[in-house]
Parts: sequence; C-alpha cells; structure tokens
Amino acid sequence: MKIFVTSDIHGNKALVYLIRRAVEKENVDALIIAGDVAPKAFYKLFDIGIGCDFYSPFPLRKREAVLSGASQAIEAKLDLLGYVETPALGLNPTVFMSKQKEKLGQICELLRALDVPVYMLIGNDDHIADEDWDGILDNWGIFNLNSRTHMLGELKVTGFQYVPPTPWNTNNELPEGELSKKLDDIRGQVDADTIFVTHGPPMGILDVVTSGLHVGSESVLQLVKDMQPVFHVFGHIHEAFGNARIGGTICCNVSCMWTDWLFRGYMLDTEKPSIRKIEQEISLEVISSLAGGDMDCVRRR
Repeated sequence: MKIFVTSDIHGNKALVYLIRRAVEKENVDALIIAGDVAPKAFYKLFDIGIGCDFYSPFPLRKREAVLSGASQAIEAKLDLLGYVETPALGLNPTVFMSKQKEKLGQICELLRALDVPVYMLIGNDDHIADEDWDGILDNWGIFNLNSRTHMLGELKVTGFQYVPPTPWNTNNELPEGELSKKLDDIRGQVDADTIFVTHGPPMGILDVVTSGLHVGSESVLQLVKDMQPVFHVFGHIHEAFGNARIGGTICCNVSCMWTDWLFRGYMLDTEKPSIRKIEQEISLEVISSLAGGDMDCVRRR
C-alpha cells in the first residue's frame, strides 16, 4: 500500500493542488495530512494609485509579481496562497475563526475530488472549535484523526493533536504533564501495525527550530519508543523536514513551507516498509494559472 503524507498547508490552495497531482500521479491508496490545514495569515490591500501595496505580518514571496494586475486577480492569488483578507471592522478572533472554517471547507472540497480516503489531523494554528472541525470533516467524508483510530487496510492510523506550549499561545497547546495524560488515553491504540500521526514531533527528533532549540514532546518520544509504530508522521516544525528512526519506527517530518510555496511530503510504502521524499517548489506561473482557475496547468507539469 502506498500512502502520501504531508502537513502544514496553512491554507495554501496551490499546495493542495500539488497534493492532488501527487496522489493522482503516484497512484497512491490514501492521503494523510498531519495538521495546520487552514490559513494563518491575514492581509490588507492598499490602492496606491499606480498599483497596490500589501500589509501582512507574514512574508509574501515575489511580492511585486503577485501584486501586479487588477485588484480582483491579486485577491485571487492571495487567497490561493493562504492569505485571508482583513474585514473593514478588523480581524478579531471570532472573525478569524469564521474565516478559517470557511477556508477549511474549501480545502476539504478540493481534497474530496480525489478517489482515495483522506485522513486529517487538526494543527495548533487551526483555531477551529472541535465541534466545527468534526462537522466540516464529516460533511466532506474526510477521516478525522483527532485522538481517533481508523483502519487503513491491515494497518491502523491513530492521531494525536496536542503540542507542547509555544510562545504564540495557539490551539491545542498543553504542558507536558497534561499532554502525557492525553496520550495515555490512546496509548493502547498504538502498536507495530500503526501509522502514528501527531502534529508535533517527539523530543530530539526532527524538532529543531531556527534558534537551535529542540521543541518536541518527551511524552510523544516515550510512546513511540515503547509502542514502536511502523511509521510516525508529524509536522509543526517547518524547518525540520526530513526523516529519522526511533528503534524500528520510521519517523517523518512532512511539513510544507507554505510561505515559500514549497510542496513537501513523503510517500510511505507499507509493504517494505520504506519511504520516499517528495519536494517541489511552486512556480509563479502555476500560482497565476491556478488563481485564474486553470487546474490543467498543474496536471501538465
């Protein structure tokens, strides 16, 4: 069985289109997304008379090219790249959560065009209430991995959404002691026939941030050591994409780099078992074509 695993899309629909292309091209049997699916960026577009300028706390690659053209075309490109327009009254938490739910539904709709089962975990930057998350995934027929187990052929897929505290006070953050208690609730579901999907990494394994600190979870590490799932898949730490081993467990950080338009993930082969890295930069040509509604441009590349 071939399974494609990726994470940290952050609302970038161009990445979603490349996920679809990879699934179709590689003839995979299932898709797993390990969290941070909805947009986290907001923006304000300004008309400066000779064109448009842009404000967002998040960087925009090839800014001048993206901001060229009519305002409607610019807004389409920004929406495609995972940016949410700031309403006139401001982007307060209630509005932002509403926008995230709307965009999550759009992404789920795009993914359900695939003829394979899709499994999805919430991430810390998905500020969506559990009941809303559950309802949206259920509506689109996507398997919810939030502290749940599903069968995938002869294997199980078990998810765990909680991460250690970050400086940004995001969703599903728990102190290590509370996180450990939550893990105890699903420990019995994890064994050598399990693909274990967490949003955050285990401590010391593909968890180093730009400052050089290790930010993974000791409890997740201990569970993987004890239960030895065949694969452990996670994201969260974008700069630590790669693979490693914990005993007999193959570990993969499958984070995309959404601001850099970098599509990444791993192809899991459950028969061997083995992995293969998938990595591709999205071109400005593809961004512009997708914003104009040309899905064929992705299939051709």
